[in-house]
Amino acid sequence: MIGDEIYEKLSRKYKLKDEEYIAPRLLNRDLFEFIVAVILSQNTSDYNAWRAFNNLLNALGSITPEKILNINEQKLAELIKIAGMQHQRSRKIIELATAFKSNNIEQLLIEQIRKGSYEEARRYLMDLPGIGSKTADVVLLMKYGVPTFPVDTHIMRITIRLGFVKNKNYEACRRFWMMNTSPDHYLHLHLLLITHGRRTCKARSPECLHCVIRDHCEWYLGRGK
Repeated sequence: MIGDEIYEKLSRKYKLKDEEYIAPRLLNRDLFEFIVAVILSQNTSDYNAWRAFNNLLNALGSITPEKILNINEQKLAELIKIAGMQHQRSRKIIELATAFKSNNIEQLLIEQIRKGSYEEARRYLMDLPGIGSKTADVVLLMKYGVPTFPVDTHIMRITIRLGFVKNKNYEACRRFWMMNTSPDHYLHLHLLLITHGRRTCKARSPECLHCVIRDHCEWYLGRGK
């Protein structure tokens, strides 16, 4: 499958390092803390998200729904300011903390996963404050090993340039990689594509001559222009 071919080529070029991504460093954390970290990484760099996460962790000692609800929104916004959009994020994190305090969210989620109700588990997560498609997919894939494929801005850009999807449609992009990649490669291919987008297939001035998957790329070959 084409996804497996791309996985093999990218895995020979890049050595993945957990410290370059926020989510893989937090797999042993509680679900609430993990989700907060992923929310902080939305639309910002993992570097800034990690700084915001540590600001919050250092201030609270641990990131729990109770501790989030015991500080005011302005203080929370100040702690996570480095990640950007701090006022919107702080409101969502407080709403999420309220939902976690009122419901046994992790138990319900695990029950759905154990039953193999992956799409139901995904919808359940997406009904929570601050959790969209990508965040839900990151939680399911990275924390619980559910076969789904998160799509970030790098992956979307690469997939469009390759010609596998024609526009910024999250679900179409997600389905493409899931249908054309072996499930046991989902996690590493997700990280490899992000790395490729950061280092080679950049938004501006992509380094096509150094790209190991350019033979698959309509944008490079001129057919997608």
